[in-house]
Amino acid sequence: MSSEVARCPNCSSPVKAHDTYCENCGFKLEGTPLGDQGGLMRSLEEENQDLRRRLRRATRRPSRIVGFGLSGLGLTSLSLSIFYESSILAFIGLGLTFWGALLLFVRTTLYVKGQLLESTARPYYVALERLLDHLGYEGVPVYLPPKQLKALKGGTIFMAAEKDEGIDYDRLSDEVQIGQLFTPNPSGIFLAAPGVGLANLLEEEMGKDFTKVTLEDLQRDLPPAIIEGFELAESVEIEVEREAVTVKVTNSLFEAFNEGADERLKRIGCPLVSAMALALTRATGRSIFVEDVRSETEGRTMTVRYRILGGDGR
Repeated sequence: MSSEVARCPNCSSPVKAHDTYCENCGFKLEGTPLGDQGGLMRSLEEENQDLRRRLRRATRRPSRIVGFGLSGLGLTSLSLSIFYESSILAFIGLGLTFWGALLLFVRTTLYVKGQLLESTARPYYVALERLLDHLGYEGVPVYLPPKQLKALKGGTIFMAAEKDEGIDYDRLSDEVQIGQLFTPNPSGIFLAAPGVGLANLLEEEMGKDFTKVTLEDLQRDLPPAIIEGFELAESVEIEVEREAVTVKVTNSLFEAFNEGADERLKRIGCPLVSAMALALTRATGRSIFVEDVRSETEGRTMTVRYRILGGDGR
């Protein structure tokens, strides 16, 4: 888009890319001042993103600011009470300091939500780990795409008994999955994906079925649904490659899940990682597995790399 400032043909006043009428003289502008619809869409998208960032900043002002403010006023009042020998200032200072300290040490809403969600999801993973240990399964969990209409809102994971090489995951259709827990060839087990409920909620928030969108649509529309719709993370970045998708999540409510988790459970992922895997497999119609999960404690960032399998499972 050109850096030259667009002007009204009637009065030469500067106009914006999406203006229909000149704000100065009211002259109706023909088309867009910059002459292309692409420029208009980019301008509107930039304004939309800017408004989203401003809204997030406005709704996430921490209580720590108020806590520091009250504590500062309280300490000042206590200092003045000593200087002026005033018991009234002393009581005021103690009260302000108490409430300031309380706001500083109280648990934030994000922490409470995260603790609640993790505690409700944890029993599923504990039971699953016991089951896999009992069976001795060591394969890689693979998310299978739905192949039937009644399975579009479901989510199935296949885990092979052994290190799986050369398995035709495309053959493991929903016809095999329905009413069947184990499969002899290849030897493995079908598991319910832990993020299926969240994936369906994200579809409702976006107002779109994952089976009817592209990876580019997910890259654009899924992060706002996670961040603004359900406040599950502070930021989500999706990078789409040819046969892989990398997702970087900051301050996730499930960030403590990976601490000490079994490698197989990491590959299944927390409910958020699982929901994103289901979104990918529904959108692509291909099998997905979690190739790598890395957590950065200092930046509180989780990086998940998904691998998209072809029709032959490779």
